[in-house]
Amino acid sequence: MSSAMHSATQGTGSSTAAEGDELAAFYAHLANGLHAMAQPLTILRSVMVASSVSGLTAIDHRRYLDISSDQVERACVLFHSLQQLVTAKQVQAECAPVDLSRLLAPVVEDQKEILQASGIDMNVVIPDALPPMLADMDRTLQALFAVLKITASVSSPGDVIELQVSPRNESVELVIQNRNVHSWRLNSSERLSLALAEVNIRSQQGQYEFAEDPLRVSMTLPVQDINSLSSNDASQGACALQFH
Repeated sequence: MSSAMHSATQGTGSSTAAEGDELAAFYAHLANGLHAMAQPLTILRSVMVASSVSGLTAIDHRRYLDISSDQVERACVLFHSLQQLVTAKQVQAECAPVDLSRLLAPVVEDQKEILQASGIDMNVVIPDALPPMLADMDRTLQALFAVLKITASVSSPGDVIELQVSPRNESVELVIQNRNVHSWRLNSSERLSLALAEVNIRSQQGQYEFAEDPLRVSMTLPVQDINSLSSNDASQGACALQFH
């Protein structure tokens, strides 16, 4: 076998292996989401049986109704996340040039107010000038909100959530962390939410890393490669465009 053929074979093998790993990860996320869905459905089934018993008081009836309402809402949220997970896998991201500094400014201000009401501070570091990214704004915001929400849910009054944005070679990295949260174990709902964030970031040719001790999530998106864009490509804004 010639060296050129050998190199091509190696490249094909690496690509196939990467695609296989990505598909396996997606199925694992999907299975976890279905497991999360089973929890509220199981509670609903039990409540239906309990509420059918004769002689229930008005207080018991109200309690079962409240439990059912909470679990239906929980199931709807999980089902919506599963729908988004499948869509992110099947449908190509719609990318366009994004000024990350301008995108994050109003989001961060709103989140800081919400967190401070719970006694949690937020330290934000965003450079004034960042290179434009080629990104899907909706998917990027979903990932950002999901990570911030879960980080806030496990934080305590007096904690500081850090959001740092910085250029990294030909990409921009967003890091969200709480140095006081250690050895945190995700439940199935939290895993589904972060799985959706990961799929949304990777669907844009980005990178995603999660660490539990201390709690830290890194999301990296490529900057716009002006030299690789034809006028037709730029108008389409597809994430399949070439990057360095």
